[in-house]
Amino acid sequence: MKVKIKSPKDFWAGLMFIGFGLFFVIWALTHYQMGTAVRMGPAYFPAVLGGLLAVLGAIVLLESFVLRVDAESAMLKLPFNIIDLVIALAVFAAAIYAAKLLKFSTDYAMLLACIVVSVLAIRFRPASKPLVLISVACVVYGYLMKPLGLVAATAALVFIGAFGGHEFKWKEVTILFLVLIVFSILVFVKGLTLPFPICPAFIDTCPIR
Repeated sequence: MKVKIKSPKDFWAGLMFIGFGLFFVIWALTHYQMGTAVRMGPAYFPAVLGGLLAVLGAIVLLESFVLRVDAESAMLKLPFNIIDLVIALAVFAAAIYAAKLLKFSTDYAMLLACIVVSVLAIRFRPASKPLVLISVACVVYGYLMKPLGLVAATAALVFIGAFGGHEFKWKEVTILFLVLIVFSILVFVKGLTLPFPICPAFIDTCPIR
């Protein structure tokens, strides 16, 4: 059966917003204390923002299903198939199993699986590159925060996500990263006093304070 929707772009945008929002909510609640509205814990702010992002994604997703059978209607075409999805899940499952078998950190196993899936998507499913790389950027950000700190994790988030777009310009992406990291430090670390590590864990004295 052929399904026609008003805007495929709204469909994918809503789906990605929901995925990112739920990821940040789950990641924040499983790594930090929630706290209360009066005494906010480190998980409070990212969990609230992630929830709002998921709600916004749900609204956008529902609006995309308003059917309009006219010249502007477009067919919903997935940039991957069920076999591709099974392969991606198998890569992550194999990485986690190998990490436990070899008594290796599952965090680095997840990062390795992200790299493998990204390479496979770029090589064999170029149409899925934006969706895969933006999703991978969020996962990498979460797993790099603790060992490498806010600066390196944000750099990975910005550069990997930007590489998923149609154009990648080093100068513009670098400026975006600098603005974002300054904003994050001033708002989250200084303003809200969230215990986010700024520098990598192997640096005893961080020059950014």
